Parts: sequence; C-alpha cells; structure tokens
Amino acid sequence: MRFSILRRLLVLGLLVGLIGVVGLASTDSAVTMSEVAWSGTPASWADEWVELRNLTDEAIDLTGWTLSWDGVTIDLGKERENTLTVADETIEPGEAFLLERSDDDAVSSVEADIIYKGSLSNSGEKMVLENSGGDKVHVVDGSEGWMAGTSSSGDPGYASMELIDGEWKTHQEKGDQSDMEGNRIYGSPGLSPESTE
Repeated sequence: MRFSILRRLLVLGLLVGLIGVVGLASTDSAVTMSEVAWSGTPASWADEWVELRNLTDEAIDLTGWTLSWDGVTIDLGKERENTLTVADETIEPGEAFLLERSDDDAVSSVEADIIYKGSLSNSGEKMVLENSGGDKVHVVDGSEGWMAGTSSSGDPGYASMELIDGEWKTHQEKGDQSDMEGNRIYGSPGLSPESTE
C-alpha cells in the first residue's frame, strides 16, 4: 500500500514536470537578447546596440513588448518615450532584431529595426525583456558588472557581449559589419552566430 502511494506520487511529480517543460516550450521565452554592445564602437562610445533573436520557427509580433534597464524602457511596438523609430515590430523565424541607440549609424551596414534613446552603463545593467502580457521572457543581470564584452581599453576594444551556447562571451573577431566610420565591428549584429541557444 505504502509503495503504491509512493509510486503514484512519483508519477504525478513526473507528469507535472513534463507539463512544465511543455509549457516552457510554448511560451515567448524563445526570444532572447543575443548580443549587447554596451560600450559602443570605435566611432563613438554612444553607438550602442542590442540584438534580439527569435529562436522559434514562427514569426513573433513584438507589439506590447518592452526592453528595459535602469531608467530606460523601450517599447518594441510603437514610437513613444524612449522609442524613437520603429521600422519593424516582428521578428521572423530564426532572425535577429536590431535596436540601435540614437540613430541608424551605430551599425551602418545593417538597418535598425528600432531606434531608441537611453545609454547602457559600462559598469553593468540589469536588462529585462517582457512580452505583451508582462511576463519576463529574458533577463540579463549584469547589475554587478557585464559578463562579457569590452570597453575602449579592452583587448580587443569595443567588443560586444554575445550569447553563444547559453553563455555570454566576448566577441573576439572583427565581423563583416561596420560602424559609422567604416571600422569593422567586434560583433555580429544582425547576423547568425554559431548558436544562440
């Protein structure tokens, strides 16, 4: 009798766990922050950008979504407050979605999906991506310091922080993208990295 109850509890626990996994797979958590250029570029320390990535095989409408950090909230679906321009509010399957600070010149070789105002601190930030229901779908807690990336004095200088295989890493190679002065960027804004899962 006791063994039967224990077995039922184990099966129930396993089912609850599986339902939780299925629930996670069907949520908006498949949209991540995949790259953060918190120190800008050689052309300007103010030329920061943030890249989001859709890891699903379906387009995701970002209307009502927000990206925020200390004192800054960027509306991803309409122009208001810190959101200056919205060129697109949908991330296509497997694609990147680029947010550039102040104008579309931070990454001159890629058209921004959103232009925003508000700077990232070089000492770190806690960044929160929320869906239209107010659920936190991705949190990057760099409040105690960024996990990767470099400032002007780093080696290499002005390298982005990129999510690869679930870990934040400093981009070590110059990519094909360039800043507003034509300098090749240590990053891959708008391009697919090896893996962002």
